[in-house]
Amino acid sequence: MMVDACGAPPSNASIHPGPLMPDSRKIVVVEDVFVRSFLRTALARHGYEVICAAPAQAAQLLQNGGIDLLITNVPQTFAAFGAQVPLLYLAAFPDPALAVDYSRWLALRKPFQTTELMLLVEQLLRPV
Repeated sequence: MMVDACGAPPSNASIHPGPLMPDSRKIVVVEDVFVRSFLRTALARHGYEVICAAPAQAAQLLQNGGIDLLITNVPQTFAAFGAQVPLLYLAAFPDPALAVDYSRWLALRKPFQTTELMLLVEQLLRPV
């Protein structure tokens, strides 16, 4: 069976989220396979478009624009985009110094619940 970048079977074989809203938000996820799969499921169920990517692919997507949120455990890798995209920093022990280049960011300690995830995602996606 083929596996997508989120570490899950193609969407027609896995979760069946409702149709994406015309104004659905694009979230790029750079994480380990288990966390990517969990994030993809949780966020898609709430109508978000989730793009799982390796660091190089994520950097290209961020450079092209149109990404509303970055979720990663390696924020320093994407410091160059800190002024243009909000960050949800996932880690067992988040180090605030690693996210210093981001104008908008929040940390979420692993392990976490879906309700905690959604609360922070919605907070970061609100207009400033």
